[in-house]
Amino acid sequence: MMMQAMLTLARGVQFAAAIVLFGQFAFAYAVSPGRRMPNGFQAVTGWAALALALSAIGWLVLESSSMSGQPIGEALASGTWTVVLARTFFGHAWIARGALFVVLCVALAGMRREHAAGSRAAGAFASLLLLVTLACTGHAAGGVGAERVPHILADALHLLAAGAWLGALVPLVAFVREAARMPHDSGLAPAYRAAERFSMLGIASVGTLVLTGIVNACYTIQAWDDVLGSRYGRELVAKLAIFSVIVLLAAVNRQRVVPRLAQGANRASALRALAHNAWIEVVLGFAIVAIVGNLGITAPAMAGMH
Repeated sequence: MMMQAMLTLARGVQFAAAIVLFGQFAFAYAVSPGRRMPNGFQAVTGWAALALALSAIGWLVLESSSMSGQPIGEALASGTWTVVLARTFFGHAWIARGALFVVLCVALAGMRREHAAGSRAAGAFASLLLLVTLACTGHAAGGVGAERVPHILADALHLLAAGAWLGALVPLVAFVREAARMPHDSGLAPAYRAAERFSMLGIASVGTLVLTGIVNACYTIQAWDDVLGSRYGRELVAKLAIFSVIVLLAAVNRQRVVPRLAQGANRASALRALAHNAWIEVVLGFAIVAIVGNLGITAPAMAGMH
C-alpha cells in the first residue's frame, strides 16, 4: 500500500506539473489578449519544472523497486534503475521525456531575452510533447501489438485536451483577479476577451475529453456491470462526477457570468464571480489529476472483479 501511495503521489505531481507548464503556453497562444505571456510566467514555470524533475526521478526509483520486487535502497544500490531505463518501455519513454525536459529548460532560459520568439515556440512545443508522452506511462502502454498505438493516441489527445483546459485555467484565474483590481473598470474589456477565448477553448477541450474518454473506457472496461465492484471503476466514476461539476460550472460561466462583463450593470461583480468559479474549477480539476495519478496503476474493471 505504501508503494502504491508513493507511486500515486509521484505520478500525480508529474501530471500536474506537466499540465501547469503546458497551460502557461496554451493561455498565451489561445486565450491572452495580444498573446502576452501570463504574469509570473518565469516563477510558475520554474517551480513546475522543478516539480516535474523531482517527481520524474522519484517515479523512476519507485518503478525500479516495483518492477524488481526489491526495496528502494537495494534497487538503487544494485543499479536496477539502469536496467529499467535500458530495457523497458517505461524507461525508454522516461529517457525521451528527459530529453524534452532539457529542451524545455533551454527554451525557458532563452525566453528571458528581449526577442525570444523562437525560444517561446520551442518551449511551447516541448511542453506539449512532455504532456502527451505521459500517455506512454499508463494502461495504454501495456497494450499488445497494434492495439497499443490507437490507445496511446487516444490517451495523448485526452491529456492534451485536459492540459489545454485545466492548464490555461490556472493563469486565467490570475488574469481575471488582476483585472478586477484595475481602476475604473479598465480591466473589464481584456477580461471579457480572455473569457470568451477561453470559453471556445473549453468547448473544444470538453468535446475531445468526452470522445477520447469513451475510447479509453472501451479499452479498460471489459465488464460494465462490474464497474462499481472494482476499485478502478469506483475511481473512474468519481472522476466523471467531478468532471460533470466542472462542466456545469463552465456552462454557468459561459451562459450567465461572461455575458454580464459586456453589460452596463454589475460588471465588477461578474468579474469577481468569474474568478471565484474559475478557481473552484481549478481545485476540482487538480482533484481529478490526483485520481488519474492512481488510476494508471490500478487494475482496470474486468469481468468477475470485486
